[in-house]
Amino acid sequence: MTANPKPACRIAVTALAAAAAVAAGAGVASAQIPGETRVTTVFPVDDHRIQLAVDGPNLSTGTVSGSIQNNTDSNLTCTGLDGGPAGTVTRDTIVARSVDFHARFPYSPLAPLRIGAQGPGVSDSEFGLGSLAGAAGSLAGMLWPDLAALEPITAEYDQARLAGQVGKMATSVTVPARTSQPFTVNLDRPSAGTRTDFGTGVFLTCVLDGQRYVFHGYENGRPADLPEADGNTRFLGS
Repeated sequence: MTANPKPACRIAVTALAAAAAVAAGAGVASAQIPGETRVTTVFPVDDHRIQLAVDGPNLSTGTVSGSIQNNTDSNLTCTGLDGGPAGTVTRDTIVARSVDFHARFPYSPLAPLRIGAQGPGVSDSEFGLGSLAGAAGSLAGMLWPDLAALEPITAEYDQARLAGQVGKMATSVTVPARTSQPFTVNLDRPSAGTRTDFGTGVFLTCVLDGQRYVFHGYENGRPADLPEADGNTRFLGS
C-alpha cells in the first residue's frame, strides 16, 4: 500500500495548485498569447547608457566604493523594486547569476498568497511562493521555472549575508547627466568571525524612457564561470 504523503507536503502541493490557479487567472482577462498568464515585466540587461565600476572591499572599514556613470543627456534617479534598494553590492557571482536570471525570465513579483490549506493544526494561511517552491521541490520547478532558477541565487545570497559580503544603496540614487557619481556602501556585519575578501559586483536598476533596465559591474570583470548549486561548473552563455 502506498503511504500517504506527509501533511507538510500535502499542504505545499495544495498551496502550489491553488497558487497556480490564481496566477493563471491573473492575466486571463487581458492575455492574447497562450501562456501569457502572469503580470510580468522584461528588464533588458545589456544597455550601456549607465556604466558601473566597483572596487574591492575595504576590510578595515567594512565598505565598498565605486561609481555610476550616466552617459545620457538627462539627470537620472534610479530606484529599487518595490521600495527596495536602488542597487546592491555583493559577490560577483551573485550579480552575474542575477543578470542571467533577468535575461532568461520576465520579472514577476512574488506576493504572499492567502489560501485554504488543510492539515493537522493548520487553518487558512498566508504562504510566500518562494517558500512553497522549496517545500514542493520539482513540482514548483515545473509550475514556475523562474522559481527554480531563483534557488541557487537565494542560497548564495544568504551565504554572502552571513559572511558580511552584502551592502545596499539607498532606495533612490540620483546621477546628473553626463557625469560620474561615486558611491560607498556599508557591508553587513558577519554573523560570526571576521569578514574575508571577495570579488565584488554591483547590481542596479534604473528607469530610462519608461523602461526599467538592469545595470551591472564587476571588480575583476564578469566571472568566466559560475559554480552550480551541486558544485559543478556552468560556463556563462551555455
